[in-house]
Amino acid sequence: MLELRGDPRTRRLAVLVIGLMLVTAACGSAGRAMQAPVPGATAPPRRADPTTTTTTVAGQNTLVTSQLFTLTSASFAPGGDVPSEYTCDAVGSAPPFSWANVPAGTVELALVITDPDAGSFVHWVITAIAPTTTGLSPGVAPPGAVEIKNSAGKTAYSALCPPPGETHVYEFTLYALDIPSGLTAQSDTTVALTTLAVNATGTAVLTGAYTRNTAN
Repeated sequence: MLELRGDPRTRRLAVLVIGLMLVTAACGSAGRAMQAPVPGATAPPRRADPTTTTTTVAGQNTLVTSQLFTLTSASFAPGGDVPSEYTCDAVGSAPPFSWANVPAGTVELALVITDPDAGSFVHWVITAIAPTTTGLSPGVAPPGAVEIKNSAGKTAYSALCPPPGETHVYEFTLYALDIPSGLTAQSDTTVALTTLAVNATGTAVLTGAYTRNTAN
């Protein structure tokens, strides 16, 4: 044990200093000091919005719900039933769409409509949509946009048309790109879809179902 001698006031001051030193040392080893992250460690994943997916680009998984890149339609709820007017049982125009919170740095948007229940049949592909655009009117491609051939070989919207008696769930996907896709009306459809999926910095997905009760 350390023995302190001399003036009592000096001894009390020495005891106080030694006590402070011991407290400081204890705090320094209490495990609260910041440590370097483990190599490869990432932030906990953000809970996914039921109608939206995003890429894992740095920072994308820190967005709060109100800031998610989302695609919606005034004609049907996410996961709901698509009205027959947008199918082969009626006029067959494309539904209206709107979107919000386009990722910063986006220079091009692209919309793709597919039917996973029919071997991913492609109903519509529109690229080169200006990032300032906030939606589409029913069946209308915005000025300057480029339509690419769908699975029916048309550069237009092909109405949703599952076999009679079947219910198909369709995917309406909006891609955000921070570099121009360079796609044209002559681009191969498969190549176009791959280009969009690989280069997207944000992806908003809306789903809708349609049950066909009659034959054309």
